[in-house]
Amino acid sequence: MEYLVLDVGGSAIKYALMNDELEMLEKGKVPTPHDTLDNFKNAVHNIYNQYKERVDGVAMSLPGLINKHTKKVQVPGALTYNLDVDIVKELQAVTTSRLTIENDAKCAALCEVEHGSLKGTDVGAVCIIGSGIGGGITIGDKVFTGTHGFAGEFSYLSDDWTKKEGFDGKWGYDGSALKLVAMIAKAVGKEPKEIDGLQAFEYCNQGDERALSALKAFCDTIAMGLFNIQATVDPDKIAIGGGISQQAILHEYTQKSLDELYEKMPIPIPQVQIVPCTYYNDSNLIGALVNYQKIYNKK
Repeated sequence: MEYLVLDVGGSAIKYALMNDELEMLEKGKVPTPHDTLDNFKNAVHNIYNQYKERVDGVAMSLPGLINKHTKKVQVPGALTYNLDVDIVKELQAVTTSRLTIENDAKCAALCEVEHGSLKGTDVGAVCIIGSGIGGGITIGDKVFTGTHGFAGEFSYLSDDWTKKEGFDGKWGYDGSALKLVAMIAKAVGKEPKEIDGLQAFEYCNQGDERALSALKAFCDTIAMGLFNIQATVDPDKIAIGGGISQQAILHEYTQKSLDELYEKMPIPIPQVQIVPCTYYNDSNLIGALVNYQKIYNKK
């Protein structure tokens, strides 16, 4: 059986024709519309039209939060036109009734617990470090979503309760990849717009002490959030994803910062295992299909 799977991101809608073995038979992408809901629906409709005669249904990974009670988008992420919209109903109208949507980070968690780094865990967590920190908590082979679907929204964790305005002092801002690039740029005497993530890590991997000092400060913030997640759900493993997670030095410094927290505890608490996500750019696509299979194929 074949499926159309879409991963909606801030810049592009990635899509793939996939089968039950999770093989990607065809792949492509189109720009994500940022102006109107109608243009977003048209983009999805046009992709679906290419495959509608071949697929069993549509599985989608989408930024934001769909409230489990109202069925409407409560937190739209970058796609602000989705706010207070029954997005499943809207997209089913231009595709098929067999359409499922799950939050992008929750899809990554489903991918990892079914096929990746969290497979076989009793309790796990995924942290996707990007423009914020996407998250998911897994219990067995299921993602725990909470009462409204807000569980695992790690971006909203506070790392400084003296800052109460908006995202000030919130982990999703202070622990974002954008924040790290800005910190490294400042440390090496550059403007944030002058370097990208790869260039920032070049400084670190070349042993630039200024960049490494900034990386250490950033990883202290990451470790604080991981420590709080551990104290809350006691996972077997926490898998770190996102583009910067492919940098080995990030894991090295994060582990170092977490070890320092453990060493300063007066009692020997359990220590969580920090691992990289198995899947990177394809995790949302795979997780979206896993979600579809669980709903329609009862896997």
